[in-house]
Amino acid sequence: MPEIIFLGRLLEQVAAGKIRIPKFQRPFVWKQQDVHGLLDSVYKGFPIGSILVWETGMDIESASRVGPVEIEPPPSGNVMYLLDGQQRISALVGTLLLQDDSQPILNGVDWRVYFDLESSDSRFLRVPSSGPLPQHFPLSSLLDTFRFLTAAGKIPDPVTKNQHWLEVADHLANSFRDYQLPIIRIRGADTDDAVTVFARLNRTGRKMSLDQMVSVLTYRKGDFHLAENIDRFEDELLSRGFGNFNRIFLVRSVLAALDLDIYAKDWAGDLVVRPNVRSRLPGSFKSATKGITGALQFLNGLGVTSDRLLPYGLQLVLLGEFYRLCPDPKDKVVSLLERWFWVTSFSGWFGTASTSRVTQALHEIRKIARNEITSLNVVDLNEQALQFPNHFDGKSARVRAFLLYLSSLEPFSIKDGRGKLNPGQLLSNLGPKAMKYVCYNPAVEEFSSTPANRLFLDDDVLGNAFDHFRNLKDEYLRELLPSHGFPVNALQKLRDDDKREFIHMREKNLILGEREFMEEKHVKLPEVGTGETIADSDASD
Repeated sequence: MPEIIFLGRLLEQVAAGKIRIPKFQRPFVWKQQDVHGLLDSVYKGFPIGSILVWETGMDIESASRVGPVEIEPPPSGNVMYLLDGQQRISALVGTLLLQDDSQPILNGVDWRVYFDLESSDSRFLRVPSSGPLPQHFPLSSLLDTFRFLTAAGKIPDPVTKNQHWLEVADHLANSFRDYQLPIIRIRGADTDDAVTVFARLNRTGRKMSLDQMVSVLTYRKGDFHLAENIDRFEDELLSRGFGNFNRIFLVRSVLAALDLDIYAKDWAGDLVVRPNVRSRLPGSFKSATKGITGALQFLNGLGVTSDRLLPYGLQLVLLGEFYRLCPDPKDKVVSLLERWFWVTSFSGWFGTASTSRVTQALHEIRKIARNEITSLNVVDLNEQALQFPNHFDGKSARVRAFLLYLSSLEPFSIKDGRGKLNPGQLLSNLGPKAMKYVCYNPAVEEFSSTPANRLFLDDDVLGNAFDHFRNLKDEYLRELLPSHGFPVNALQKLRDDDKREFIHMREKNLILGEREFMEEKHVKLPEVGTGETIADSDASD
């Protein structure tokens, strides 16, 4: 059964020798940027995965040091040996428990990591060669109260800026002290079994998702098997074009149906420990998936025929909860939901909303479903859309919103006689490869990366579209080009072999066309021009 443990408590057990790294583990191989990335995830509250340990009374040869930190000898009795999580645990121990007499540079990593209290990005850094600046706070001081107060005391007198530094340092410390993660214990196995488990985890390179691990470790004959039922539902999603949908959102939909916090870090414990929750799980799963099915029908009507066209996974979670509670809404409510979807898609709302804000939006969606309110306020339906993205990234929600506009043009096959393409099916089958280039080298770099240089093509067409277009007759091109967002007069640039202007004309036409599309959807228009592209969509695996 998984346990939820505070990070500080977990590292205490490592330092005390109660959790050890067996010698059959590989050496520490992470790079400096991997360590900083893990620390950033903890700071932001992102999940870093579960820790898998083998608990046994057997005397297993193990390391006496974790990263640069010497640990205590193993105590008498049972000891836990890490099977999965060694790189993560070593990185956390090495930076957070680093002592003054520890070797600061080991395995190619400088363990003296600092947090820049002033910077808004790249906040975790190595100690500068000239020494730390006043705003550089040592990570090794976060978990020990005395060391924290000592480090905080070195911040200059609390004038306005430095008072802010103290507040940031306090927030930083709380982020690490309050961080929790699941630890899973395997008991009763022999050495061969433990090594086999470890080898399989590392050979496949694919870890179990949390719901799968919980199901495996808590399943009892006759009980409801959550992961198995999610697996079956994923088969149904595959037939609907959502075969790559991130299953964490399916778990969140079930939590919503159970009226639990969709962001809860201890949800696994609720399912295992609380009988009233576990007994409601089968019915809640059934109603949650029924709601998702209704939401998918709604989204299908908006052109969202693949998970790779869905800007945010949370959109489906909230819509699924609505359709779970209100499977047959009135037209007026459907129109409200449609506007909600387009506004959140083009404005990037879910990319910047806090967990508490999303939870408020979920509660409001429930009230709409129950006919308790008739308008939405958490999501401002007059929020301005983001500008046309300046480069193509399939993991950007704003780019996915653009693809929905592109799909609405009903692009034609490049091969006369085949008719219209199915963008959702192409994305489901080919993933990012469904979006092919107009030109590989349009002469100017900015036109190489723009979404205007990408389009849907037949899955069996090789090479870039420009070369294929040139072989088509003008009569067919006058029908084909507008269906892909080109103005008809771009045909002349094609014949002139002017790749740069061919794409430039398309970009201007796409921006204008997308703005008309937004107006139809009652979305407040963005500023004219292009804006930065942010990879903020996690709807697809």
